[in-house]
Amino acid sequence: MDLFFAYMFVASATPLFLWLEHRKIALASIPFIIVMWVLALAHIFDGFLFDLHHSAFVTAFLINVFIAHFAALVLYVYPHLRSKSRRFTQSAE
Repeated sequence: MDLFFAYMFVASATPLFLWLEHRKIALASIPFIIVMWVLALAHIFDGFLFDLHHSAFVTAFLINVFIAHFAALVLYVYPHLRSKSRRFTQSAE
């Protein structure tokens, strides 16, 4: 469970990294982050009801993992590939 909470902090920071360049992705991730934290708090304070919320928590967590990895690709990989393709097209001309 510690790994979940550690990643929840990382996933919660994802909109901050995306805000300047990709606001739509940042805004789309906020509801999933809220759901993830609400379900995690429900687990902390009502441990015996966690079985009812387990699938929803895991689903919200996995969606946030997907959004965070997509954000990392958009922020770090896409600009690198774009600059390589520019160099390739310039050298081809």
